[in-house]
Amino acid sequence: GDTIRIEDYTFVGEDFKAALNILQMKLIGVSLYVFQQYWGIKKGDIYRGPTSNNTKYYGFHVVLIVDAFMINGDLVFWCKSSSGKHIHDGGYITVSFHYENERS
Repeated sequence: GDTIRIEDYTFVGEDFKAALNILQMKLIGVSLYVFQQYWGIKKGDIYRGPTSNNTKYYGFHVVLIVDAFMINGDLVFWCKSSSGKHIHDGGYITVSFHYENERS
């Protein structure tokens, strides 16, 4: 396979404004909480995390945030999944910012 080298990185931690500024120049790698709904997300759907207290938690999944934009007043992230092109929307998934924000 192809060799990929990371030549530069910036740690932004929980500095959300800094992350949005960086996103204008480069992708951002993040860990996403994965619940059972994640695997059924298709083109046009927005992943919002757990839908009930009984929702099965699978763990973390690494995604790359490619873009951030608003859909009906909801901040969402367009993310590249590391699961391959056969899942979601050709390997990309739209994730709502609010589900993680409300958990903190």
